[in-house]
Order: sequence, then C-alpha cells, then structure tokens
Amino acid sequence: MRILGYCAIAPFALAMTSCTLDRDKWDPDQLAHGKYVAVDESLARGRASYNDYCAGCHGEKGDGEGPAAKFLKPKPRDFRKGKVKFASVAAGEMPTDDDLIRTIQRGLHGTSMPSWRLLPKDEILDIIQYVKTFTPNRKAPGGMIAIPADPWLKAPEKGVAEGEKLYHGLANCNSCHPAYVEKPKMVEHMKAFDMPLSGFREKPYDSETKDSEWGEAITPPDFLSDYIKSGTAKEDLVRVIATGVGGTAMPSWGATLTPKQLWGLAYYVEHLASLRGTKKAQDMRKALLEQPPYTPPPPPPPPPPPETTADPSASASASAAPSSSASAAPTTSATAAPK
Repeated sequence: MRILGYCAIAPFALAMTSCTLDRDKWDPDQLAHGKYVAVDESLARGRASYNDYCAGCHGEKGDGEGPAAKFLKPKPRDFRKGKVKFASVAAGEMPTDDDLIRTIQRGLHGTSMPSWRLLPKDEILDIIQYVKTFTPNRKAPGGMIAIPADPWLKAPEKGVAEGEKLYHGLANCNSCHPAYVEKPKMVEHMKAFDMPLSGFREKPYDSETKDSEWGEAITPPDFLSDYIKSGTAKEDLVRVIATGVGGTAMPSWGATLTPKQLWGLAYYVEHLASLRGTKKAQDMRKALLEQPPYTPPPPPPPPPPPETTADPSASASASAAPSSSASAAPTTSATAAPK
C-alpha cells in the first residue's frame, strides 16, 4: 500500500513542482559564491535534477514541505538541518557523501523514499552538492566510526544468543523497542551484567514513543512487524547500532560495546526481522502477552557499612593519662596530724 501510495502521489508532486519552480530565474553564482565554473555547473545540474526528482516531497527550499509532504508519514527530511538519521558517522554529525549516496541509491524501507539506483552516479553527486546548499554554515562531515570484523561468522547461533542477552541486558534496547523474551528471562539477562531490575515498563512488549529533533515524536520499530528503514542485512544493522540514529533517542554504541557485542546485537535483530509477518512471530507475541503475572525479585540489600575500629594511638594516650583517683586531693588519714 505504501508503494502504491507513493506511485499515486509522485506524478502529482512532480507536476506541482514543475508549476512552482522557474529554472530560468536561478543564478548559479548565488550558490557558488564566485567559485570555479565547474562547481557552478555541478550545482546547476544538481538543481535541475533535484527539482525533477526530489522537490515534490522535500520542497523547493529543502525544508521537507513539498506538495506531497502533507500526504506522507514519516515526513520528508528537512535538508536545512544538514543531518540525517542513517550515516557512517556518530549520530548527529554531518554525513559523508557516501552516506547520502547510499540512501539515494537504496531508498528507505517502509517510507516514501524510493530507490534511485537507476540514476547515473554523476547525477546523484550533483544532487548531493546542491542539497548541501540548503544547510547554512554547513560543517565538515564527522569522523567515520570503524566497524570491526564479524566475529560470529563460524557460530551465528551463538551470535544470536549473545545479542538476545545484550538486547535485554547491558544495551537495554527494550527500554524503547519491544522486549522479545518472558519477564523472568529479562531479569536473568539484566543480572548477567549486575544490573538490578525492580520493575517493567507498562507495555514492555510494545515500542515506546520518544521525542526527536525532527519536529515529531518517533516510535522505534517493532522488529517482528515493522520495516527497518536502513535495511535488514547484518552489515547495515551493525552500522546503525555502532553509529546510532541521528536526531533520535538511539545512541551510538560503537565506542561502548565490544565487537562480539556489536555484531551479536546485529545477529539478533536480523533474526527477529526474518520472522516479520510470519505465524511464528504472531505466536511468539501471543505467548509473551499471555504469560502469567510476574513480579521481579527485590534488589539485594545494600552492604552494611564498614565497622569502625578504635585508633591505637588514641587508646595509648588515654591509658597514659592519670586517673581521677590519682589526681585527687590527699585523703584525711594521710594528712592527719600525729597524736
């Protein structure tokens, strides 16, 4: 239905765009700021291609308010921010050209952003250079986060098991995404990392909607039922886990988790995504929702405070001091006059 909806909207958006944009009134010098002619020409080509393919959704000014935008959810990206959700840099930093090429060529699953793989590479690069002009005071791209080699190639089932433990334990992914194990198992996974769990979210098997920097709240995907926008291949998943998702509550885990942990999460999410829309996924969710009531055990009591020991020097000085009887005045018998 999303694809059909896009196909119905796209011609309308392009027609509206062609009516509202006047290429003849554009002066490339306004964008190139007197730079080389080759840059001017690239921006001119990029603007023409952007108007043909992108402005219908992203808008003439790159603000995400094109003629079709009001029909779309999620909303088209506002290029004025300069940031994107999916990149090879830490979440929130400026993406590289390769990040933008990947998104344009592959599209975003479950959204109205289609794949433009059939466009020539040079035309895509021209579009990217033009899109950059929408961002005032654009900074240099962030540093790419290194992705380690996959350590689970010879034991993928162990990678899935490691990922399940991390997902419901140290990474605590189920604080935003749904949980996919029974509650006692969640406690067990938390305990494996010495993390106490005193309670559960009100709806632990549903996604938790979170605020974002994109002008609207975002609901993280349920991997058993929703599309994963950046793709379901392990290589795509581990990149998103390592770098985070820009403008959302999804942090960058690349500097926190070990290679086994990073890839374990990717293996586990890939496993869940492979069940999307199947009867096994439906049965799994049904069993989780119908599990018996469970109250997690109370956290262990805090350790007792350390016992205070007497200061040896203090006791020694106390024993050396004269007692009250020794310093008292002489008794009557000792001072009595002889008879």
